[in-house]
Order: sequence, then C-alpha cells, then structure tokens
Amino acid sequence: MAKKISNYQIKAPDRLYIKGIVLDLGGVVLDIDYSRTLQAFEMYGIRFTNHNAFTGANELFNQFDCGLIGPDDFRNNFNQMFGVTLNANEFDTAWNALLLDWDMERLKLVERLKQHFKVFLLSNTNAIHFEHYNSLLKSVTGKELKDYFHKVYLSFELGLRKPQVEIFRKVLDENGLLPENALLIDDTQEHINSAAGIGIKTIHLKGGNAQTPLAAAVAELLP
Repeated sequence: MAKKISNYQIKAPDRLYIKGIVLDLGGVVLDIDYSRTLQAFEMYGIRFTNHNAFTGANELFNQFDCGLIGPDDFRNNFNQMFGVTLNANEFDTAWNALLLDWDMERLKLVERLKQHFKVFLLSNTNAIHFEHYNSLLKSVTGKELKDYFHKVYLSFELGLRKPQVEIFRKVLDENGLLPENALLIDDTQEHINSAAGIGIKTIHLKGGNAQTPLAAAVAELLP
C-alpha cells in the first residue's frame, strides 16, 4: 500500500520517474524559530506582531531577499524604518537569532538522497543569514552548504524568490528536468501551490520538520 505523506501520495512507480529533488532550507533542512528574532528586536524597542514582516509581504525585506540591496543598505533602511541606530553587530545578532543549530542526522539524510537523485537547494534567503548559517555549518562539519547538494539556488543571488514560477523553471531548465521528474519539498503552502501549478510533484512539510519530519517524508524514496 502506498504511504500517504503530506499532500502528495508517493507510489512505487513515482520513485522511478523522480530524478531531481528540490529542498527548501528554513524549516526543512535547517530549523528556524522566528520568535527568537522577534524577541531579540524587542530588546531594542522594536515590536512585530508576527513574523510576516520578514516575508516578501514587506517590500524592504523582499528587496533584500532578492539581492536588490546589500547588507549595509538593508541595515540602514531598517534603522530608518524603525527609528533605531543599531550597529552591524547588534542588528546581525538579532537578525540571525532565528537560525538554529544544524541537525547532523538531517544532513546525513540529504547526503543519502544525493546518492540516488539530483538534489538541489532552493531557498528564499539573504546575504546576512547565508553568511551566518554557512559559516556555522563549515565550523561544525568542515563543509559548506554547496557541498551537500548538486547545486544551490539562493534568492538573493538569483533576483527571484519563491513563489515566483520563474525560480522553479530556472531550476528545471538548468538541470534538464521535466516538471514531472522533479519533487519539491517545502514547508510553505504558497510555494507548494506555485510549483504544483507547473506540474512539479510536491510534498508539503506542514509546520516544518518539527511537525512533519523530513525523514518520514522521504522514507518511501530511499531503498
């Protein structure tokens, strides 16, 4: 009997057709906790009602995620927006607080997947976060993020971010994948819907790895 995983039912024949797996980063490969950054900024009198301020719904953060502005301009614009004077270290410490430690078992799982499929990372992220989690990864494993995947796609380097269809098409086109041969694993429903809309198979890790473990989601894909 096929095993029901999230919003997509992976049957044995499907494994034969999946050639590429596209993994999200935050909430899937790397755990995040937005409340930590919200609390860190509250120490400077900056209050957010929820973490949606850190998404593409906010134009400043959207520009930073798409690499349209650099770290210095982003920090300066943030200070002006909220009427504060945080220096680079104060800002980065608060901004990076949401990034939790790397899970070694999950990284080993990614390496196992890489033995059987083309595995890609596709992340909405920014230069400050990338520098932090990539440096942390290198300090604990001796490897960088790019070493765990066949290719890494980061929004701030591409000038695109999920759920833009163009970003999914870029991954497909650059790697010779048809939509039906690709599987996206992401914790954001909007991203899942966009990818599914062009025929990509999807697994929605609802609530992220903490609620829907990646290991369980890919169990049917591994021998």
